[in-house]
Amino acid sequence: MRKQDLYNQLKQEQYKADIEALRWAIWALEADNEADRAEYKKIAEREESEAMGIFKAKQSILGDYQGKMNAKTEKLFDAYIEKFNQHRELREEVV
Repeated sequence: MRKQDLYNQLKQEQYKADIEALRWAIWALEADNEADRAEYKKIAEREESEAMGIFKAKQSILGDYQGKMNAKTEKLFDAYIEKFNQHRELREEVV
């Protein structure tokens, strides 16, 4: 496997976990009761931890290598940014 391919594969998995973490965080903000909110927040934190683990693995394997994102990675990056902005806006409404 080429460095570029490994870079994209790891970035894709990282973005998937980040998106899932944000999805759960959004559900936590929208939850009707405190018990659901706490459960969803815990799940979001686990997903964030998984994403961080993938990031650290990428750093450990590839160091400072910054490859070019392929189309699939760019699509996941765009989805991540969209979900991030949605979460930020919702968090600002709640606060």
